[in-house]
Amino acid sequence: MALAAWAVGDQYRMLISLGRRDLGDEAIRATLALAREEATATVRRGQDEGVFADHVPAPVLALPLDALMLAPAAENAASTWADPAGEAAATAVLVAAGVAPQVAALRVREVLRESEGYERRSDVRRFAASARSH
Repeated sequence: MALAAWAVGDQYRMLISLGRRDLGDEAIRATLALAREEATATVRRGQDEGVFADHVPAPVLALPLDALMLAPAAENAASTWADPAGEAAATAVLVAAGVAPQVAALRVREVLRESEGYERRSDVRRFAASARSH
């Protein structure tokens, strides 16, 4: 989830910032309710499987993880620090959830490699489809 959010985070970060200013925090919370429910369900699954820390309930743990995803995105956009693929940010979210740092870093790299392979396969499929139509 952190890697997926990272890919579009800069655009949404700006929209959330404008929304907070124009609509207020309550409206933003209501708008993001479904995403937060999904994040809470993911944390709960991780806790049930023994992957994430369970010293606090899933809804409580999901809140700082959400903030932890937004803070590096803001810093990535505003400073010279760069995390183009979101690898460091996603690893930080997993570590904060209770995953050992080495395990978190390895898993994030695996997911990034898998997504790169998927993107390449999707590009090949699109190219093949367009070549057939010409």
